[in-house]
Amino acid sequence: MWRISLNGLTLYVLTAMLARIATGGGAVAVILLAHRYGLEGKMAGALVACLTAPHIFGPVYGRWLDQSHNPLKIIALACFSFTAFYQLAILGFAWNSSWLSVSALLMCGASSSFMMGGLSTQLAYLVNDDLTSRRKAQSWDTITYGFGLTLGPMMIAMLTGSYSVSFSIALLMSLPVLSGCIMLFIPTPSRHPTQQKNLSMGFAQVISVIRRSSGLRRTLAMTSGASFSVAALPVLAVYLSESWQHSKESGAYLVTLYGIGCLCGAVALMLRPLRANAIILLRNVGSVLLVTLLLVVASQSFNSGLVTYWLCGVVNSIFFAVTLAARSEYAPQQGAAQVYMWVAAAKISVASMGAFVAGTLVDLSTSLPLLVAAGVLAATLVLCFYKGNESRITDSQCDIKSYGER
Repeated sequence: MWRISLNGLTLYVLTAMLARIATGGGAVAVILLAHRYGLEGKMAGALVACLTAPHIFGPVYGRWLDQSHNPLKIIALACFSFTAFYQLAILGFAWNSSWLSVSALLMCGASSSFMMGGLSTQLAYLVNDDLTSRRKAQSWDTITYGFGLTLGPMMIAMLTGSYSVSFSIALLMSLPVLSGCIMLFIPTPSRHPTQQKNLSMGFAQVISVIRRSSGLRRTLAMTSGASFSVAALPVLAVYLSESWQHSKESGAYLVTLYGIGCLCGAVALMLRPLRANAIILLRNVGSVLLVTLLLVVASQSFNSGLVTYWLCGVVNSIFFAVTLAARSEYAPQQGAAQVYMWVAAAKISVASMGAFVAGTLVDLSTSLPLLVAAGVLAATLVLCFYKGNESRITDSQCDIKSYGER
């Protein structure tokens, strides 16, 4: 049994990494294509939002996966669809067909929801049930996101140095095809009868659980606030690079350093896992993330920008791991997967809003979108932890226990 789990986890890490290299470079790819074909920042931000907006239907996708006998086949199909529709989006840019680019990127966004959060929901079935195995698997999952955010923009930057922007992006966005093929060889997760029974939990019940749990409410709010804020970073990378007297293609290196930071944060967590209360960690790490965003605003050169982007990546990776812990710690066992997808849907949907706002404001000033992003995160911290809630912060630890004991 352990041998099968190990092989499944190894294949999972490989396929997740390939898929998330494409999704990690997706936003930068759209921005570069928009620049290549002379589109304004507002339109570029709207196109980036097309990649993330369909994630709002994540809970629906989660139900599809829960009801499927082999959800990995659905996710593999999503990988193939992502590549096909991204090629259509590239043609839409080249043909100056906005409707084709928008519709194709929306389909890419729907597919990427399966490649990101949807794929992560299947991880629990590939490892043993003990806490150590689950925590290690979650660390590996975080690393795949870090590699994706690192290698995606890096490969675009390297390829565009030798080939055209369109060809480079088309090549990178073909990786999910390989990911989907490997995914078909992952051992099919087997669910126990008790797990099959748990799948009957409906949308209304999940919403009720989230509404009644202060831990999940704060997790949802903090995840959303942070996602809105950091979504500005890939959108602004190209513009900040130009304001610091570097080429627009160099903006990919800023996002690459952000990805390297995410990878460093994931590795640090594997070496030294966080052990504090998840809600306390959301508050503390969220506050540090706010500081790193302000450091990006204060940067005056490309080199300092590289450092601050890296710092944002490190802190956001740790913050992401904290949200994973909070979702599993405060969610009831019978609805853990759906709670995961609800939070993931909120995270990506709000990120699309952040990308759109950043693209809209960047034509006015390169600093203004970052100040707005920092302001949103600061307001979220105040509402969650500093507005009469501080005295009840530890109550979240007990909120969900009644659900798990029912």
